[in-house]
Amino acid sequence: MPAKSPSARSVTAMPPALGELVMVRTAAEAPLPRRRGDRAANRVAQLTALLVALIGQGGAIDRLAFRKILEARAPASVKALANDLACYAAFCTRARGIGLPADEARIVAYLEDCERRQLKPATVGRRLASLAVVHGLLGAPSPTRGAIVRDALRGFRRRVGVAQRQAGPLRFGAGIGTEPAKGFTLSALLQACPRTLPGLRDAALLSLAYDTGLRVSELVKVMCHHVASQSDGSAVLTVPRSKTDQEGQGAYAWLSPDTMRRVSAWRNASANSEGPLFRRIGVIRTKAREAEPPRSLPAPPGFQWRLPAGAKVPTEAKPVLASTTYVIGEAPLTPAAVRLIIKRTAMRAADEHLVNLVGKDLDAAIAALSTHSLRVGLTQDLFASGEDAGPIAQALRWTSTSTALRYGRKLAPASNATARMLREVRG
Repeated sequence: MPAKSPSARSVTAMPPALGELVMVRTAAEAPLPRRRGDRAANRVAQLTALLVALIGQGGAIDRLAFRKILEARAPASVKALANDLACYAAFCTRARGIGLPADEARIVAYLEDCERRQLKPATVGRRLASLAVVHGLLGAPSPTRGAIVRDALRGFRRRVGVAQRQAGPLRFGAGIGTEPAKGFTLSALLQACPRTLPGLRDAALLSLAYDTGLRVSELVKVMCHHVASQSDGSAVLTVPRSKTDQEGQGAYAWLSPDTMRRVSAWRNASANSEGPLFRRIGVIRTKAREAEPPRSLPAPPGFQWRLPAGAKVPTEAKPVLASTTYVIGEAPLTPAAVRLIIKRTAMRAADEHLVNLVGKDLDAAIAALSTHSLRVGLTQDLFASGEDAGPIAQALRWTSTSTALRYGRKLAPASNATARMLREVRG
């Protein structure tokens, strides 16, 4: 059995404060507030309305093709398509005229409008790709492939630059590689997780997300039966579907014994044995109230209150204890909830002086954190430990090494061929 690391001490729940009552209930006993309606259906309706408005009265939508295009895409891709088309529709409202099908001059004007609004080249490139999809839906040739549009996009990229803003990395902390981690680390966030039921969940979520490098869309879909424990305390996580595996061939990721201790602590405390692993938790708190002596009701002159037969006169009032009730929901966390957990835990780590950041540096570091930070941090730690881009891309389920190199471009030079050779002869 591997030795327990110092960071694994917080896997047991802290006992309640003296005089406090803590209860755990299920959603069946105390239902949580319902979320908004079906967002996927709302996006389909939004896309349909936008298309109808853009093509005007003379056009028509191939409904079957429209439905099949959406079925072939992941929910995140449908969301991106809706956002991209809404951006183009806003431009058409300002520029007037029929928006679809568009000619090359209109697409160039849209590109210039995007540049004036200081959109990133990667975002504009994705929106042109969405417009190409829409033109295919209408059975019209896409103007985005025209030579003048390609030149306009090339000029835009040259003037603005193509460097993309990267999520702030959440590396593990001390002990990995020769390049020390700076700012927020996974170790600091785990230490900042309180030993309450939500704290146990958050620590398990952060630890599992780092070990596996899951995207947030994959993380919120982890089910209890996806985790297969091993004899050495580790586990293998099944990833049924991912961004690069829309057909569901499946993949696997390894979970460390430390992560499994945290996952087991969360599951035991929440009695969560099936369904989504990471769930919503509602918190209901009541304040303590001191005992109040019984008070007599004022009576008119000459009148006396009479109690019913058998009733007892109250002689002593009991105090009300402070209580915290955790209601464990049935639905999984949303990506927005995961983002909130990361930022909230980072702020708690800063309040507890677990990171050496203050002022504007602290604000910038928290603003840079996102649901992708743990994936970026794991990639950088792998580069720092001397791994090559190929095995890293395979471990994090990328189809090519380009994204891995982009995430680890600051640390990759320390493990490339030149560094390995020079370290031997010029170390």
